[in-house]
Amino acid sequence: MNDTKQMIKNAFVLFAITLIAGVLLGFVYQITKEPIAYQQQLALDKANQAVFTDATTFNEIEIDTTALSEIIASDSNYSKIDITNVLEATDDSGNVLGYVLQLSSMGYGDDIEFALGITNDGVINGLSIISINETPGLGMNAEKVLVPQFASKQATQFTVNKNGATSDSEITAISGATITSNAVTRAVNVGVAYFENVLKGGQ
Repeated sequence: MNDTKQMIKNAFVLFAITLIAGVLLGFVYQITKEPIAYQQQLALDKANQAVFTDATTFNEIEIDTTALSEIIASDSNYSKIDITNVLEATDDSGNVLGYVLQLSSMGYGDDIEFALGITNDGVINGLSIISINETPGLGMNAEKVLVPQFASKQATQFTVNKNGATSDSEITAISGATITSNAVTRAVNVGVAYFENVLKGGQ
């Protein structure tokens, strides 16, 4: 009988601890939810502005999920790539300067998220990393090594060259980080394909 009472007592104590912990976690979540969401939005806004410095407004437009699915299905290397948001970049007068595509691609360690700007003329206006968690000293060099290589190039299908780019359609891989290099480059290719098939010529 004593053993039964002790078991009931232990179970009650465990339940009480779990309940209190759950309440505290919920409380902490409510407190931190808005600041986290604010910081995430700030990162997105900063990336959008980085790829279209002349734009004053970024208007979200609906993603053509059918067209996106067809693009991703066209190449097995695109299976872990997604376009999470598409925006029109406009100037003070409301003129559309081009489009910002926010992309996600599975890298070596985690998803790499970045903004890709493409002008109406089909030129890559810039690329800005939103979130990356690759190997320090290797994949984490994407901002320094990969990003500048895409700027001002005609939006086309790019390939990664481990030995160094020999044409405008080639991207020099980060030394020791081919997976990261391919993850970013293939995602750019998806963004370019979406621009060509859906956005080019205006909505």
